[in-house]
Amino acid sequence: MIDLHGNIVKQFTLNEIVNEYKGQEYSTDYHKLLNDKEQDRDAARRNWKKIENIKDLKEGYLSQVVHIIGKMMVEYKAIVVLESLNTGFINSRGKFEKQVYQKFENALITKLCYLADKNKGNSDDGSILKAYQFAGHPDKYQCGFIFYIPAWNTSKIDPVTGFCNYINTKYESVEKSRELFSKFDDIRFNKEKNYYEFVIKDYSLFNKKAEDTHKEWTLCTYGTRIETFRNPDKNNEWDNREVNLTDCFDTLFKSAKISRTDNIKSAIIAQNEKEFFKELLKLLALLLQLRNSITGSEEDYILSPVADENGVFYDSRKYQNDDAVLPKDADANGAYNIARKGLWAVRQLQQTEDLKKCNLAINNAEWLRFVQQKPYLK
Repeated sequence: MIDLHGNIVKQFTLNEIVNEYKGQEYSTDYHKLLNDKEQDRDAARRNWKKIENIKDLKEGYLSQVVHIIGKMMVEYKAIVVLESLNTGFINSRGKFEKQVYQKFENALITKLCYLADKNKGNSDDGSILKAYQFAGHPDKYQCGFIFYIPAWNTSKIDPVTGFCNYINTKYESVEKSRELFSKFDDIRFNKEKNYYEFVIKDYSLFNKKAEDTHKEWTLCTYGTRIETFRNPDKNNEWDNREVNLTDCFDTLFKSAKISRTDNIKSAIIAQNEKEFFKELLKLLALLLQLRNSITGSEEDYILSPVADENGVFYDSRKYQNDDAVLPKDADANGAYNIARKGLWAVRQLQQTEDLKKCNLAINNAEWLRFVQQKPYLK
């Protein structure tokens, strides 16, 4: 939840639901319950045993989530912002037991069409006789107090600077690799900071989609990234490892006889080995990788390659307190930016005299300008 200036008011997970009974708080980890149920059902399928119904558990969970959201809407006079997920995406997720997108949306709309608190008196607003109606018939962008926004670039974006990756790091040929690295204005080693810097003066040279957005960026090999790879020592299954970017670039450059004090950009363009550029592009991809996750663990964080105006790199692991001013993990970052797209919609409504003519469709460039320039802070 954010305020009208884009500040985080609350952030918490709904994987666990906390209820109060007779003055005592009880927490139920529905993420674990659903995960365990899925594993049990999968084992039952393999062993030809009776498959236990998971429907009631899902519906019980969703009813509690919808109740929490409705309560927050009343308390904070808030709107709800949801990603407008296309039908193909939703259907593709249908094979997973935790697929609850469509059911959640339907349950939320149904609840908000008649939102009542049975503990209120009959004459009170929000009581059974004077229920709130926060939702109605949905259209493309709005359903009462529910607003729909495009899903593009809400999780893999720096919440501080608004940087997102527009660089294609797929290897095609030596010549095209040289062409790519020639677009950087400078590639250098910052001795004071102990990391490499890839300087960009015009981001649109890498991708025309970056036109009309912030052009100047300095990408730094600050910190570590989690690399996902096929591990030959584990039957070629997917595995993860943490890599120090600066060390990896050092190793690669040393193998090509490129030192930290060289004109690194010129030295790179002078290379003609396919394997050098394949490894260099792999490292560049890791440098641009904002979201870092370890399969089967709770490790899922955002680390930006771009420093803010104070020289600080956003790292979600630094924001774990209840009063954190920035997203505390990758999922929270996605929710935060979904909320900020909703804030953009609110700004459009505030600035439009004739609401019938208000356009709530936001394109990608407009979204990036909004988070990079932060007009809502003014």
